[in-house]
Amino acid sequence: MYNIALIAGGDSGEYEVSLRTGDNIYQMMDKSLFNPYLIHFKGSDWTWKDAEGKIHPIDKNDFSLMVDGKKITFDVAFIAIHGTPGENGKLQSYFEMLGLPYTGCGSFSSALTFNKYYCNLAVSALGIPISPSLHFYRSDRIDHDTIERVCGYPCFVKSCNSGSSVGVTKVHNVSELDKAFEEAFKYDNQLMVEKFVRGREMTCGVTAIYGQVQTLAITEVVATNEFYDYDAKYSAVGHKLLTPASISPEHQAVLKQYSERIFHHLDCKGVVRIDFIISEDDGIPYFLEINTIPGQTALSIIPEQVRHNGLDLVDFYTRLVMEALKK
Repeated sequence: MYNIALIAGGDSGEYEVSLRTGDNIYQMMDKSLFNPYLIHFKGSDWTWKDAEGKIHPIDKNDFSLMVDGKKITFDVAFIAIHGTPGENGKLQSYFEMLGLPYTGCGSFSSALTFNKYYCNLAVSALGIPISPSLHFYRSDRIDHDTIERVCGYPCFVKSCNSGSSVGVTKVHNVSELDKAFEEAFKYDNQLMVEKFVRGREMTCGVTAIYGQVQTLAITEVVATNEFYDYDAKYSAVGHKLLTPASISPEHQAVLKQYSERIFHHLDCKGVVRIDFIISEDDGIPYFLEINTIPGQTALSIIPEQVRHNGLDLVDFYTRLVMEALKK
């Protein structure tokens, strides 16, 4: 039996979503193979609650627990934290220093893909189309003229280091720009302004099991809100998810090829979700972003794609843990 630290919570606006992801994965863990411990992160408080409700702190020196005088260590850390510190490379670096295997991408690829702007640069270097964008730090002057020339309106203002559409605003004209910058800077000290592409939003799960990269089914996200925002992602209203997406074989092949290329060259591990939009103007699929720890609640896309590929979720999570043990 392997002791698994299933880690949820974190320090971002995605805290509640992470708890739901952790709960869902916990239910899918094969209890005949694993002893899962649902570890809760909030700031410097890293704790485990036992069946009687007693709280046990994690010893950060070696990531262990003391329960009834017995020291419990872990064989694998299953990271289910969206946002910081679980998706941006910080927690990965900590576990690498401890020599503790963990699920998902490594510290470098996590940090790179978490920053939307720098991830765009890396993906563009692979020959994959991206929408024109601009980068601003909090201390930079808002250059309205350059924004209008490069991105135009409508455009998106996005906090660089956040997920689940937290800190994202669709801006329709210059009068809305300052407020959008203010919103994005609540979550990070840098943001990206990105040209709006009208089209159909697609998302493709990619995983590497036993060394074999495999794309999952492609899902079309049909948002009834202005875009696929936080509320739409984690409620049963505000969107429709169509799996598999009803797209041409040519578009399907291109999206899967792009997804595999990104996964390989950015050295992704575990399971990720890669978002694209197929432009209604030119039919080109544009890269949007990578989610290296995608939501895996009961309403999330990845579990649906896994099921559509004919995979059992319990077996799928078993494979992710066993893959981590091989690192």
